[in-house]
Amino acid sequence: MAQMSGEHFVITVLAAPGGPTALVCLAGEIDLAAGPALSGVVDRLSASAPTEVVVDLADVTFACSTLPNFLVRVHRALPDSSALVVCRPTVNTRRLLQVTNMTRIATLRSDLPTSGHWAPRTAVRPITLPAPGRIG
Repeated sequence: MAQMSGEHFVITVLAAPGGPTALVCLAGEIDLAAGPALSGVVDRLSASAPTEVVVDLADVTFACSTLPNFLVRVHRALPDSSALVVCRPTVNTRRLLQVTNMTRIATLRSDLPTSGHWAPRTAVRPITLPAPGRIG
């Protein structure tokens, strides 16, 4: 498990070494400040080349173009046979994904699929964002 955080976001990556599936949990504000951490996630996924990447958006409170850009970068970094699944977007985040046509590269789901490596809710809870003014 790897976790990166900033003043207003937390990113958790769960992936077994050599495992076929990776889970990326995003929380808080996914904006330009999260960009460097998201680049690190893309590098990590590119190196491990999972056959499926599940991105959980349940705890995203704000997202701008940084989110669709991240998803495109993940899609491009993975082998052609890999699947990108985006789960539990809020109403506003879902709208952003639809307007930016992310459904062309990712499957949208309202639930979090189970895996041998995680179970719904236990992998993403509890997430505590750092207090304002503090970088975690």
